[in-house]
Amino acid sequence: MRYQAISNLYPKNLKKDYIELVRYSNIKINPNRFIGFVLLFGFLLAILLAIYSGILFKWNIILSFLGSFIFLQGIVYFVLLLKSDSKAKFVENILPDVLQLMASNLRAGLTTDKALLLTARPEFGVFQDEINHVGKEITTGVTIDESLIRMSKRIKSERLQKTIALIVSGLRAGGELATLLEQTSKNLRKEMMVDEKIKANAIM
Repeated sequence: MRYQAISNLYPKNLKKDYIELVRYSNIKINPNRFIGFVLLFGFLLAILLAIYSGILFKWNIILSFLGSFIFLQGIVYFVLLLKSDSKAKFVENILPDVLQLMASNLRAGLTTDKALLLTARPEFGVFQDEINHVGKEITTGVTIDESLIRMSKRIKSERLQKTIALIVSGLRAGGELATLLEQTSKNLRKEMMVDEKIKANAIM
């Protein structure tokens, strides 16, 4: 079954949102194949639910099918949204530590790419996978700044995107990257503290 072809049945804008959420969610499947599978599976399951509700409760089969199909698609979309937000939140929480560690590696005399790759630690979870992915791209000839930009597009975090843009700017300008990373790490910690205070005040 050509799931990629089935995915084209989705409205263009909705399909684009789905593709972004699949990438953000760290799902190791081609986004178009995933969307096609969800669409086909949801369609078949909605038919079964409609027939079942029609026999058991005497509900209108067409309305039951439409309601079931929309509900199932909504569940998948919501789960993807939660996964992408959870991943982004985790990355934002550990980002200051990653930057501080990378700055320490640079001050120890390591090159920029090695300083970055050595920050890939098990406790960094999904971000370790992202850093390793950057390392693989670099070995294939992709520049470190381009690879970092690609990474920022796989995580739904505006804070990470701004941080990556700042790092890339520093790389291209050839400035003191270790100092930039340390200062950025401190700024991120302050921002997160302010966010926590705002949330605490809102709850009160």
